[in-house]
Amino acid sequence: MKKIFILNLTIITAITAFIFGFGSTALAVSGENDEKPLPEAKAYVLAEAETGEILLAKNEAERLPVTSLAKIMTLLLVAEEISAGNITLEDSVPAPAEVMALKAPVIWLNPGEIMPLGELVKSVVISSSNDAALALAVFIGGSAEEFTARMNRRASELGMNDTFFADPGGFDQNSYSTARDVALMTAELFSHELFGEFYKTRLSAVREGTERETQLVNTNKLAQWYNGILGGKAGQSPFAGFCAAVCAERDDMRLVAVVIGAENDDNGFELCEVLLDGGFRDYEFVEPEPDTTRFSPVKVMRGVEKTVFTVPESPARFIAPRGYGSRAEFEYSVAESIAAPVKAGQVVGNLIVRLGDKVVFESDIITLYDIEELTFAKSFALVSQGIFCM
Repeated sequence: MKKIFILNLTIITAITAFIFGFGSTALAVSGENDEKPLPEAKAYVLAEAETGEILLAKNEAERLPVTSLAKIMTLLLVAEEISAGNITLEDSVPAPAEVMALKAPVIWLNPGEIMPLGELVKSVVISSSNDAALALAVFIGGSAEEFTARMNRRASELGMNDTFFADPGGFDQNSYSTARDVALMTAELFSHELFGEFYKTRLSAVREGTERETQLVNTNKLAQWYNGILGGKAGQSPFAGFCAAVCAERDDMRLVAVVIGAENDDNGFELCEVLLDGGFRDYEFVEPEPDTTRFSPVKVMRGVEKTVFTVPESPARFIAPRGYGSRAEFEYSVAESIAAPVKAGQVVGNLIVRLGDKVVFESDIITLYDIEELTFAKSFALVSQGIFCM
């Protein structure tokens, strides 16, 4: 396959959109074969996982069927249950009767068959098994319906406002989401370091060594060779086309690429690769130092001390087009005075960092320590201490 090269992510347009907040930016390409167009898709997103910043997008808010990408939410709920200590990968999970009605991809679970939870997770991660996803859902939620309701509640908590799940596996055509929403839940899933060994496994099996051994082939073609790949999920159906969500990390930057409605898996994965390559090449994290003199001590009225030192609650850190971080401008707003008593961590101002017209970072400015109010009793005590120390 002839590789497509990005023309700096249409760098002038992309950077202008990022800095001035003009919104979505589409990719333009050139390379060995200028006649070969960028693979088409109904929607795509490139997002930074830590901040949720969308770097490039097309139709990112359009509601579309996403087929097996619904299993990202299923895996997220499983990961959260494990992290909470409610379940383990060693738990025995019985297959519900409904598994018999599901179509491929499946691992051919029989109703009542017992399988370790970890093997079911492996089947969902590697081969996107529908019956394994359903077994996990019923085990955790009590029923597929209750688990699906939990999926939708969690989506709402994550700010996935244009998503609806009709089942745990994405095989119901009434489910829908957006490229933006899929990026949100993908980033959240990969914040859990639980299933890493499965995401990068190309070939595995369940029921190994038995007559019913079933092979698992990774549906993520980038899993074996893409530099920095953490994992992902992919699926295809006649009503959704090919859909994929992948996550990769290089140095201190983690990116999520989502493609919805590509013509086939080759085109979809190539577009994911183009998005990730461009993001790692053209963006970077910036950690500029603010002017510390702007955090001069704040006057304290009626306090046992006359001033209190202040600092930003969080250090400035944001993603920016490579080489543009030095153009960041700081805006400081700090109270001239505050009244005692003062508590450590009390908000006394605000720090904003702008890149052009775009706010790229914001933090409260807080006090460093407590200061008591200077009451009559406290004044008398201080005076008495001074007298007796003479």
